[in-house]
Amino acid sequence: MSSTDSTFYHWMCRHARAMGWDLDDHDNRKVLWVWSALAATSGLSDEQTAQLARGLGVTPEEVMAAYEPEMRQAAMDELLAQPDLAALDTQLDQIAHPPAD
Repeated sequence: MSSTDSTFYHWMCRHARAMGWDLDDHDNRKVLWVWSALAATSGLSDEQTAQLARGLGVTPEEVMAAYEPEMRQAAMDELLAQPDLAALDTQLDQIAHPPAD
């Protein structure tokens, strides 16, 4: 998934428009794309979260709630793309949820 396809990117666009951002301006869209890519790959620091929240007129908690699910899913997808870890995950799932007799 590209950063512009993410739920977080679209969430930021809605809030940016509400704050008066001109999203017809390619540079403004590029800023949101960079924030989306950072959030999805490495997460955002407290300072980055606060800066983004100020720019979008939301709280830092709202920013975190908007990007963390996709960030966690991307991290899990990356881990499970490794065959050994995918097999381990399957084994752990079987241990945690044994079939009913």
